[in-house]
Amino acid sequence: MQIRANDACLARLTHNIPLPEARGLEFGAGNAPTLLPEGHWVEYVDYHAQPEGADAGWAPIDHVWAGAGSLAAICPAGRTYRFAIAAQVAQYVPNLLGWLRGIFDVLETGGVLNLSLPDHRFTVDCNRRPSTIAEAVEAFMLDFSRPSPRQFFEHIAVAGKIDRPALWREETVLAEMLRLDGQSALDVAYRQCQQIFASDRYVPCHCWVFSPLSFLSLIEEATRLGLFPFVFNQFCMTEPGDFRFFASLRRDSETDPDRRMCMQLDAIAYLRNVAERQVQRARQTAQA
Repeated sequence: MQIRANDACLARLTHNIPLPEARGLEFGAGNAPTLLPEGHWVEYVDYHAQPEGADAGWAPIDHVWAGAGSLAAICPAGRTYRFAIAAQVAQYVPNLLGWLRGIFDVLETGGVLNLSLPDHRFTVDCNRRPSTIAEAVEAFMLDFSRPSPRQFFEHIAVAGKIDRPALWREETVLAEMLRLDGQSALDVAYRQCQQIFASDRYVPCHCWVFSPLSFLSLIEEATRLGLFPFVFNQFCMTEPGDFRFFASLRRDSETDPDRRMCMQLDAIAYLRNVAERQVQRARQTAQA
């Protein structure tokens, strides 16, 4: 079962990656870079340089970028890429829309960005409300280069102790869920916020919280604002018992922004309809 799950994950993270050769980027690969066939050249991007003492399996960091400012400016001049991969990374990016737009700028026409994201309903973030377009616009306009006090505070203060199978069976009452830091969660979160921002350190946290449907809604709103340049290439809901969903985004050949917006909004409406049906089926499977 685990092998099949891993195969499905790899297939979604490599969806529409050209064969037999292509150059791409992978974000936040750490010591588990995506396995790709020979003939694919990958440059690795992370928010910090390779840590000291990293084991032999750690992907070498070619570019340090946290999603603020231009990605094109730190890549070799004029270089473009056919694909980008980010597995369980986007939730850590302080400026989500800026990060997505930066990746779009370095992809060739037809290039894809393949993402996996945590479905917050089945993670320690299950008691957090989904992220909003207002928060995404704030992060974009201020070009966050590290998590904001609000992002970090909420990450610590609201995290809960979870039983994922029980969450899938809807046996857990979220309002009664214990926080990871118990009754002191608020104090712990506030104290850590003070320490981190006094030191001016970059400390990663879950800046963004999504379910598949809330992600589609935020992307729809960003599209209407002209802040999301991709079009959807593929969208895969969270499988029963799992905590991840997947999106494949494409830099389309359509250059007219109004036509591209119409294409994207039609695609989102279709995906939302499919996703709502899949949610019902997944719940029924988990409860059987």
